[in-house]
Amino acid sequence: MNYTAKRYLFEQSTVREFFSGAYYDLFLVMRGSGVFRCSEVVLPAQQQNLIILKPGQGGRLEYAGAYGPLELIRVQLSPQTLAQLSDADTDLEKSFNVVPFRQVAVRPDSQIYMLLKNLARKLLMLPQERTQFGAAVFEHGILQMFVVLALRACIHAEFHTASVSRHHLMLDEVFLFIQAHLTEELTLERLEKEFFVSREHIAREFKRQTGQTVHRYIVKARLDRCCTLIEQGLPITEVYKTSGFGGYNHFFRAFKKEYGMTPKEYFSTTRQDARGGAVAKEVPAAIFVQAETYPV
Repeated sequence: MNYTAKRYLFEQSTVREFFSGAYYDLFLVMRGSGVFRCSEVVLPAQQQNLIILKPGQGGRLEYAGAYGPLELIRVQLSPQTLAQLSDADTDLEKSFNVVPFRQVAVRPDSQIYMLLKNLARKLLMLPQERTQFGAAVFEHGILQMFVVLALRACIHAEFHTASVSRHHLMLDEVFLFIQAHLTEELTLERLEKEFFVSREHIAREFKRQTGQTVHRYIVKARLDRCCTLIEQGLPITEVYKTSGFGGYNHFFRAFKKEYGMTPKEYFSTTRQDARGGAVAKEVPAAIFVQAETYPV
């Protein structure tokens, strides 16, 4: 039968494109959390979710690497395989086409999810069992059960689409998006367009659940990145440019307000801490040359 089953494990920040081609593409999220950005919707790639792309559809998986590894099992099924798995009473391809979305994420109930999880793992092992008794019948049964359960999930589960997200904003997705795009311009207006949720709702929920504004969180995340880059010896003029600050003065004021010292003073402090009674590793003297015209 014409199908593939493959496991993906991402442990570091990743952006990866997927395209279904002529297949029905099913991604079962085994653990972790990411975002599947498609042409029409933003789909949450979170543990227990099943993402389905119909033929000719694509999406970009974004994983920030901040909440543990992301593991998925991808099963691709051709229309011919679905026809082979169907019977006189159940046309599986026609059943997929009843789902009114070209890209969708559903959240199966716990019982169906555990069955799908076990079957997906079994699909990965099938190539090693082709010489065993009844291998073809066994393979047919495993695939048929996997597809039927996936379709049951579509029928019974709530669709986790962008339209649903208007009422059920998941802040994990916002955190992941901010971390993945920290060096770019980030505004409530952009988040509104990305998540199809009003900026007022995002701001209100963010403040309620984190105790700080979206703007404050973004600035703090950028400053944390700046500190790491300064410690690594990157020139100050490069630090603020690669951390999403629009200009040096904005960066300088935010840094001093947050840490009570200037970027240059922070750099000096890290060098003193590094010495610890020993000789610190030399950093090129040019590190602050380009910043001499700026306040320090």
